[in-house]
Amino acid sequence: MNKTTSLFMPIPEFADHGGLPPFVNGHPTLPDARSPFLATMQEVVERFCTTEHRAKLLKGLNEYRKHLYSGGFVSGSQWIDGSFVENVEKTQDRSPNDIDLVTLYHRPIQYQTNPQSWIVDYASHIRNLFFDTIIIKPVYLCDTYDIDLDAGSRAIVRNTTYWFGLFTDMRGNGSKKGIIEVPLAVDPMEFAAVDQAIGSRFSV
Repeated sequence: MNKTTSLFMPIPEFADHGGLPPFVNGHPTLPDARSPFLATMQEVVERFCTTEHRAKLLKGLNEYRKHLYSGGFVSGSQWIDGSFVENVEKTQDRSPNDIDLVTLYHRPIQYQTNPQSWIVDYASHIRNLFFDTIIIKPVYLCDTYDIDLDAGSRAIVRNTTYWFGLFTDMRGNGSKKGIIEVPLAVDPMEFAAVDQAIGSRFSV
């Protein structure tokens, strides 16, 4: 696979504890040197598509992102975290079970013009269709959670601090780790390109 050109910092190597470092270059206070580390989906594939099982998980993530795009979720980003961004094959002698994922989104355009309908539609079908991990995980192999960036400042602060704090703690040892942030897809051509990048490494 050809290396993609990015304005983002390269995804760092694993730290000694097996996860991504919470910051790089010895600069814990510089925003650009701290997690979440910004990346493209091509870079995520290049960095983490190292086994057939990981390739299957990435294919599921790509399909999930396509599903979100089809529902009008095109403005925002996703945090990729959990054991998928850890070296669990070495530290725990296992593969990652799934991809933990937090989607931070602005509501689809129709709800920007009619915000009152969002509350009703989210409760009636949107959450189940796009974000309920019990429904989503068997289909897309992603453990999914969501943060509504149009919910108001208090809700945004509470939700982002909760999920960021939860997913940057290393389970079992109390260490801090880094996570990855990728933009939501705005071009449907991305999905075919990511599939091709995965397929160039493993046939899944």
